[in-house]
Amino acid sequence: MKAVILAGGEGSRLRPLTIGRPKPMAPLLGKPVLGHILDLLRRHGITQVALTLRTLPAAVTDYFGDGGEYGVRLTYFVEQEPLGTAGSVRQCMDFLGEEDFLVLSGDGVCDLDLGAFLALHQSCGAAASLALCRRSEPLEYGLVRTDDAGRVLGFVEKPGWGQVDTELVNTGIYLLSRRCMEQVPPRVEYDFGRDLFPALLQKGEALYGWEIPGYWQDMGDCGAYLSAAVDALAGRVALDAGTGRVEPPAGVEIREPVWIGQRSQLSPGCVVGPYAVIGAGSTLGTGAVVERSVVLGASVGEGAEVTGAILCPGAAVHRRAMVGAGAVIGDGAVVGAEAIVAPGVKLWPGCRVEEGGRATASRLTAGAGAPLHFSHGGALRGTVGEQVGAETLFALGALLGERGKVAIGWTGGPAASMLARAASCGVASAGGESLFHDGTCPAAGAWLGRYYRLPVSLFVQVDDDLAELRLFGPDGLPLPREGQRKLEGALLRGETARVPASRMGRAQTITGVRPGYAEETARAARLSQLPLRRLRVWVEPGEGANDALARALGALGCEVSRGTGRGAPTLRADWGGFRLSAWDETGRPISPDRLLVLLTRIEMEQGRRRMALPGWAPAAAEEVARSFRGGVLRLGRDGEDALDLWREQPWFWDAASAGCRLCARLALTGESLAHLNDSVPKFHTVRREVPLHSGRGKVMGEILARDKGARSQGEGIRTAVGEGWVYLSPMSARNSLRLIAEATELEAAEEICALYDRRLRQLDRE
Repeated sequence: MKAVILAGGEGSRLRPLTIGRPKPMAPLLGKPVLGHILDLLRRHGITQVALTLRTLPAAVTDYFGDGGEYGVRLTYFVEQEPLGTAGSVRQCMDFLGEEDFLVLSGDGVCDLDLGAFLALHQSCGAAASLALCRRSEPLEYGLVRTDDAGRVLGFVEKPGWGQVDTELVNTGIYLLSRRCMEQVPPRVEYDFGRDLFPALLQKGEALYGWEIPGYWQDMGDCGAYLSAAVDALAGRVALDAGTGRVEPPAGVEIREPVWIGQRSQLSPGCVVGPYAVIGAGSTLGTGAVVERSVVLGASVGEGAEVTGAILCPGAAVHRRAMVGAGAVIGDGAVVGAEAIVAPGVKLWPGCRVEEGGRATASRLTAGAGAPLHFSHGGALRGTVGEQVGAETLFALGALLGERGKVAIGWTGGPAASMLARAASCGVASAGGESLFHDGTCPAAGAWLGRYYRLPVSLFVQVDDDLAELRLFGPDGLPLPREGQRKLEGALLRGETARVPASRMGRAQTITGVRPGYAEETARAARLSQLPLRRLRVWVEPGEGANDALARALGALGCEVSRGTGRGAPTLRADWGGFRLSAWDETGRPISPDRLLVLLTRIEMEQGRRRMALPGWAPAAAEEVARSFRGGVLRLGRDGEDALDLWREQPWFWDAASAGCRLCARLALTGESLAHLNDSVPKFHTVRREVPLHSGRGKVMGEILARDKGARSQGEGIRTAVGEGWVYLSPMSARNSLRLIAEATELEAAEEICALYDRRLRQLDRE
């Protein structure tokens, strides 16, 4: 059998470790990671290997040559432009011939049983077999859904937590037939997980996924690299760790397990380990302590402490300095005497922390900025002056400015104004144009971006010391997960563009957003050109989202009173203007779930035959749609068709639009909100958060496997329970599951909720 190793990776998330070297050449226990993969192939009798290269190909070819030193014969294929994983393998087909072949990634650390993998592949006659592993935190991988026999049912590339319903992830290790590669178009970018495998499934080809015995770790970032090194020292993965290893000199305190490379100078009195890799040419001074770290030809001075960190070649940590867990010190970077590098900080090559100084944020040659991560709701959150500061917003603005025009709004006082202006400076530095506006809530900012079809809109909201940054695309919806991931990575790496003075961008101010948002929202929400009755409505006090809601209802023609009271509906806008809460004329609350069902009825009355709703939306909405001979698509489950419909229905995701749509219906028919509420099916929902000790994907996968009626919604799982329903989805910020139980009676919904709470906790214990 022949093999192809995809070794063209740039390793941007591994920076600064991979600055100046391709990702497969990252050193691990005396040899490049790619060398360990060649060892694995040779042990399984695979000696004819193709390597596909793109980034710094000479670094690979000069090191490995013809492969003779590793007992294999290497053939190189260099890409001139990105071809994707499948496109990259397609260029090797003349080398591979007609037989089935193996594909591996050049940046994975593994000792999987390839013989067992081949036997499983041959036993089922698959067009393609995928080696799978389990991950409790699978967001950086591709999920693979399989049936009990191992046949692949579907894929989710780089999921959000709402999409996690299994722990099985794609390792990027495949056994493929010649016929499946015939589907790959020549000389175009084409990916296995995103393009080829879904196409094969659609054609009915047999794809199988197998959980293969052994160890596998994708070396995706510096944390994963350090984990692989620790696992290798602990014996969790079988690697040839003998190459270049030497015994420690006398007088050095060794706390096993450790690995020490040749030409290392370890002074008496230094402490090494546990779980320390001291690479070739490293220097440790007297009293230096290196624990759970990788030192790659760097120096650690007298009395310095390095814990849980990576030191790249040529880096220097001077006397009595301290480097914290998760820190990475780039090639040639210097940490001065008695300086402190805080946990998680990255110093790019050539950076310096002065003597006695303290580095609390990453210092990047291409820019500055602290890493942030999007929440499940699509917002970046952090404390002002800590995770979110002027430098962070400048970096974010520079990334957004590369797209052209950027709408920027804010609320929350001087801190919010400062952050918004810092973002505008970043936009200008990248040659973009900032459009400051007077919308006072995130929903108004999203509307402006939608109205002008702007590439991206930013809204900054500060409450006390907490900042929330919301980003929207040209459709007014939060940026898709792929766009969020790119921003997260670019912020982490500091990869922002700069333009010369002659091309600097500018800023201008757009006024009238508040009345414009109100009038356009009211116009779009009208159900008819017929005149509407004068409808009295209460809107709770407050500026921002509630003010926008009141203005929109006024533009619709409602008589709006600010406050709460009886005799008329009361409305409130929450979540920055993206969720509507309501009380009927008697003061009876109407939950957001019930409002969604009411709006579904209104849409069906207008003649719609299909609706798009989130995965968590009540099953009662589907019952309403069926009563009008219509149907419901679910976001995530039903692809672009559902997303296109969702974009056309802002009353489901914008509070002012929802309020206007609802009041337009009441004003057109003269019906009370209480009566309209009674006209939809009776149902109750009960929500609960269930904390877990094991992985979220594990428990979700067990529910899918054990409950015959459980179905993936794309975002979460829905399953029938007696006369009711249960919806489950992972929480993004905590190791918990969101549980929503639905039934016609409140008592039944509570019983279902309690039942599934117990089930989830039992599965978690198992």
